[in-house]
Amino acid sequence: MRVIAALLIALCALPAAAFESRRITIEHDGRSRTALIDARADARNAPVLIGLHGGLAGPMSVRRRAQVSLAAEGWVVLWPYAVEEGDWNDGRRDDDGRLFDEADDVGFLRALVARLAEAGVADPSRVYVAGPSLGGTMALKLLCDAPDLVAGAAVAIASLPVGADCAEGPPRPVLLLHGTADRIMPEDGGRIGGWSPLVRERGDVRPVSETMEILAARNGCAGYEERALPDRAADDGSTVRLRAYEGCAAPLLHYIVEGGGHAWPGSRASRLEGIVGATNRDISATEEIERFFRALAG
Repeated sequence: MRVIAALLIALCALPAAAFESRRITIEHDGRSRTALIDARADARNAPVLIGLHGGLAGPMSVRRRAQVSLAAEGWVVLWPYAVEEGDWNDGRRDDDGRLFDEADDVGFLRALVARLAEAGVADPSRVYVAGPSLGGTMALKLLCDAPDLVAGAAVAIASLPVGADCAEGPPRPVLLLHGTADRIMPEDGGRIGGWSPLVRERGDVRPVSETMEILAARNGCAGYEERALPDRAADDGSTVRLRAYEGCAAPLLHYIVEGGGHAWPGSRASRLEGIVGATNRDISATEEIERFFRALAG
């Protein structure tokens, strides 16, 4: 109750027309777990976006790159921290079959949402999750293992880990975005980061096509319609096609960035472009994801 009271006091101290980032820490599974929270002072029973960071960047980095605007619109936006080295317990396993991390991340995120719901700040029926790279694999973990918590998911530059069981479950709206020239999360599946001896082992992922087949089956889709999106930045080395699945029990969208790398479309090109590949500028991943979630939240 002290945590809930402190959260309400912090939120009510914010200017009504603005939002700020606050830090919230809860005890879960014997650990102190932390998240940043962006919210307006008048946020009540609000939809929630959980933004999950990747493996080499924490919440502040992905928050800065994504430039999410939903908090200013009355949403609660959470940026939780993984426990160690940016790894989530997302179902990835090493060559000996051991999980890379055994933290109860699903339970932590569930407890975090529950605290905000108890405080009257968040609507637990409108919780959406998004993340790039290992944040995307964790978003898939929530979609597969905690569908009661997730009202929709956006997965960027990631696919299902090898061995993850996601064949059955209720339909959920999903937007997935990947680059065909992604060498970190390969389109055809395989070792995360490629086979360079300079990259530490982080597990293997399935092909993107297999991930989409699983999601389409879960959502009961009958096929898709594909169209090319306008090539607004002819010098970015990439183009975008959108597959909108049809006959689904819940929406399913797949943005295919032809020639795109392990990058967030619409953001500034990475200084490591030689490693991560091209950054598409024809679309903004943030704008597409926000539009998707706004339509779902109503």
